[in-house]
Amino acid sequence: MVSGPSPDAGDLAEYRAVLEADADGGLAGLYSTIVKRAHRRQLGTFFTPTAEVKFMLDLWDEIEESSPDVVIDVGAGVGVFTAEAAKRWPQAKVVAVDINPVTLGLLAVRLFSDSVTDSAKDFEARVTLVREDFTTWFVSGRAPEPGRRLVLGNPPYTRAQLLELAERERLHELTDGLCGSRASLSTVITALTLQRLAPSDGLSLLLPAQWLESQYARKLRSRLWNEQRRSVELRLVESEDLFGGAQVDAVALLVGAERDTPRPFRIGKWREPELEELDRTEPVPDSWRQAFDHSPMLEPQTILKEQFVLSDLAEVHRGVATGANATFVLDETVALGLPVDATRRVVTRLVDLPDDLDSAALSSASDRAIGWLLTATKLHVEQSAALRALIKNAEENEIHTRVLCQRRSDWFDLTAEVRCPDVIIGAMTQKRFKLVNNSIGATLTNNLYGITWMRTTTSKQRRDVLRWLRTDEGQQALTGVARRQGAGLIKLEPGGLRRLPLPSEIVSG
Repeated sequence: MVSGPSPDAGDLAEYRAVLEADADGGLAGLYSTIVKRAHRRQLGTFFTPTAEVKFMLDLWDEIEESSPDVVIDVGAGVGVFTAEAAKRWPQAKVVAVDINPVTLGLLAVRLFSDSVTDSAKDFEARVTLVREDFTTWFVSGRAPEPGRRLVLGNPPYTRAQLLELAERERLHELTDGLCGSRASLSTVITALTLQRLAPSDGLSLLLPAQWLESQYARKLRSRLWNEQRRSVELRLVESEDLFGGAQVDAVALLVGAERDTPRPFRIGKWREPELEELDRTEPVPDSWRQAFDHSPMLEPQTILKEQFVLSDLAEVHRGVATGANATFVLDETVALGLPVDATRRVVTRLVDLPDDLDSAALSSASDRAIGWLLTATKLHVEQSAALRALIKNAEENEIHTRVLCQRRSDWFDLTAEVRCPDVIIGAMTQKRFKLVNNSIGATLTNNLYGITWMRTTTSKQRRDVLRWLRTDEGQQALTGVARRQGAGLIKLEPGGLRRLPLPSEIVSG
């Protein structure tokens, strides 16, 4: 950077002013203009506001009497955790680890700017930048030796399905069975870090909240529950504003250093002054998410008392995970130029749709709710010039290199993945779950779920169950098997929907 070309003096002065006013916001904003939003989501990049980072450091100071000697920032990004840790604990060595050269470069800008801190040279001397994959670097022995180390930060929120299969297998092996193969990257990082903590080490991570109840993290939760000589604290963040308006449900996990006596396990909402202490002599709870939620929910024992669940009458599945909806979901103009049997109707959202999606409703449905899904085979492409042009254009934009596309023998062929359910239900809501009777036999994208009746389910059972699901009682039952997210959102998962209890009188008639 020192020997590189100098920027325009006017631009430099303007950006110094931005750094002085808000270094974190300015650098995060610059990153957002450099990297496309879709790529940021695939990388799992979300920037934590400075005030929330300071609060996490406050929480750490509350559970630990001594300051850390070494702070390791996981997925350091543009450096908000790095900068605040260096200011909070001036005697500590801070190591910022990130595989992304763009964010790490912006963090380097921060260290070189004497506008950011009063002691810029000292700040630069105490912070080490490491451009490596944390999962490789931390387990390789190249991390600073134990001695009151704190592993801190906001690990990348990359979902498992966005990782290459070989990478998922490598990460699964690193956790030594503590995580399932479907675990997100942040959960894997938490597991492998926890396994390698020395007695004097601790961690403080801001994580997506799914692992609190996901099957893939069951052993990880059990390990934390049984770390009885370490303080464990969970703080649920329910704010859509935490990551710049992104709908991300997060939880702060703090694990303290080992002590000679049993330590507490406490949970609470973000910034709540009083926390609830859980009894670790009891068996580990199946789901930690429900412990945070004091809203009326259907109790698990109520579900167990019911004789029938939805999976007795129907199959539940996600919509098609195309890997590139912008390529596979077509508008009317493009679809009309392709072979008729190379596309089919697809539902992408339910907001604008009536309860019964038939041919009459189809004519008035908005383009945002209904489109055409590309379902072309290799034979279709060979026989259609329009399809060949569409495929060529997609490959020029490297769509075929995306993870889900690479897993298909022909990257564009979705025919084996298309399902046309009888009923479509939305995955998330703030009030009521919408259910649409799919009379036209459309398929759906993977933000929606499908319910397909079994052949043995009678017409009366189908009508009665759908009618009941739309009642207040049915909606309460759906809420009971869903989980709470930030901003008041309620989210269903296919597994919860399969376990939905049905009144015996409806099923038996």
